[in-house]
Amino acid sequence: MTGLSRSQAVQWRTRVAEDMHMRTRTITPKDLGLRRRRGFELAGELAPPPRLAIVGARAARRRFTDLIPAIVEAAADRGFSVISGGALGVDSAAHRAALALDVPQLAVLPAAVGAPYPPGNAALFDAIAAHACSGVAFVLKQGQSPTRALFSSRNSYVVGLAAAVVVVQASLRSGSMNSGRLALKQRRPLAALVGSPGCGVLIGAGARAIRASCPVEVAAAISAWLEQPNAAALADPWPPHLRDLGLAIDRAGPRGLSIDDLEEPLLGLVALTEAEALDLVVDVGGGRYVRSDR
Repeated sequence: MTGLSRSQAVQWRTRVAEDMHMRTRTITPKDLGLRRRRGFELAGELAPPPRLAIVGARAARRRFTDLIPAIVEAAADRGFSVISGGALGVDSAAHRAALALDVPQLAVLPAAVGAPYPPGNAALFDAIAAHACSGVAFVLKQGQSPTRALFSSRNSYVVGLAAAVVVVQASLRSGSMNSGRLALKQRRPLAALVGSPGCGVLIGAGARAIRASCPVEVAAAISAWLEQPNAAALADPWPPHLRDLGLAIDRAGPRGLSIDDLEEPLLGLVALTEAEALDLVVDVGGGRYVRSDR
């Protein structure tokens, strides 16, 4: 918890773990409607479906986290509860926004009962478990410690329990990116905010692009998407003189288009610069671009 000394954080963790242990109950895969070998321990209540998973980077930029309350509010207006992974950054911002807006939620932790993770969020998890129609899920068995593989297992629970997934910010190699790919694989409706390399790749692979402009516009875009999450975007935002560039980017596929791939690199650079200024493309690294309008 921000502002606590190490000893105070340990005291918070111990007290919260003891409180949660008294309130937990076992949730089976059958209860969840998931094809898994085991369920999890739940403190509090299971947030009602449909659920919107809100995931993203731990080291999130403020310009993205400031948009999360608008995403949560738009989801609630469409009848969605919130689910996320309890991590720092985007996950924590989603959980706090749901608490502030009185929206049911579920935090899925890569931890065992008695050892909430990350420990600095212990007070946050305590508040979630105590909130109406909200709960904290512990996906590890007693004695297990968080590992890379177990983080992936947590992410699969988050996606599996969601009716739709939105990725707020992601790097190219990250758990958030893996969650987005899993959503696409499972044919879960997926949206991603324009503005980070990982989200650009997901948009290129089929996620709905949400322009990270201001809270009002993001809320409107999320609301419209959740009304028809599987519908394609209706309007073509590409000006006629840039549509050949868009076709070239489509042909390049998920790896993205480089200036060197174009027959006239100088003209291509000018077109890509304009397309980037219009938020039509995003650089996914190495000077390669994908569309941000899909």
